[in-house]
Amino acid sequence: MNKLMKHYYTHWLLLPGLLLFIGLFIIPSLGSFYYAFTDWNGLRVTRFVGWENFLNLFDGGDNFLAFKNTLIFTVITTFFKITLGLLLAILLNMKLRSTMYLRTVFFFPVILSTVAVALAFSAIFHPSHGLLNECLRLLHLDSWTQSWITNPHIVIYSVSMVEIWKYAGLHMMLLLAGLQSISNEPYEAATIDGANALEKFRYITIPLMIPIIKANILISLISGLKVFDIVIALTNGGPGGASNVINTIIFKSFAAQRYGEGTAANLLLFILILVVVLILNKILSKKEVEV
Repeated sequence: MNKLMKHYYTHWLLLPGLLLFIGLFIIPSLGSFYYAFTDWNGLRVTRFVGWENFLNLFDGGDNFLAFKNTLIFTVITTFFKITLGLLLAILLNMKLRSTMYLRTVFFFPVILSTVAVALAFSAIFHPSHGLLNECLRLLHLDSWTQSWITNPHIVIYSVSMVEIWKYAGLHMMLLLAGLQSISNEPYEAATIDGANALEKFRYITIPLMIPIIKANILISLISGLKVFDIVIALTNGGPGGASNVINTIIFKSFAAQRYGEGTAANLLLFILILVVVLILNKILSKKEVEV
């Protein structure tokens, strides 16, 4: 009996955490499938409204623009964060003397507060005396100057630039770890066969890096679809709702006490993330190679 109790002792230690996870995540998540179809005031359900909450989300142009902005933001930031992260990882994998210093410099934006970053870039993007436009004027590129965060046509791209600057270093570190985990044997064999650096990168590095690249893409896609803090801190969804994303719509719905509508938007976001992740995971898994 004592031996049996010792066998299950560590499993009982997981019980408090499991109960908290079920009570604070699983049950509320399952409940959202019901509340999304109701007129919920936060305390009780007043009536069942069916698909009305979902239809309201697409009834106005602002909400449709929020979904469009979320997809634009996700695609742009994922592409550039992974691309820049991979280029920086390759650079730091060259055993430079300044490798440790450069790692710190490139990773430093990741640990900065989002609010602090937003305040800094609000000054950098200022249309009249911001650092970015001043540099463009100094280079005699006056035609490139823009109202970066007050022009509704380009504001979501400006927010994307900030996200890329802040988190490219995170993906650099993850990809660098993947590069350093590849043994030298395949490269030595390729050298004997007469392969050049580009061929080694294409036929050895990339195939062996597919699992870590896939993980980075999924991380970036999920964070892009869930974007909220940088938008709120930098533009608050403006100007005129031009930089709204799905989570700002959810936030504003709950702030206006439209809890059923906010829950419906949150449920749509969950389904969108689930579908994108499953499809992409299936596509990228086919490209993985056996080591």
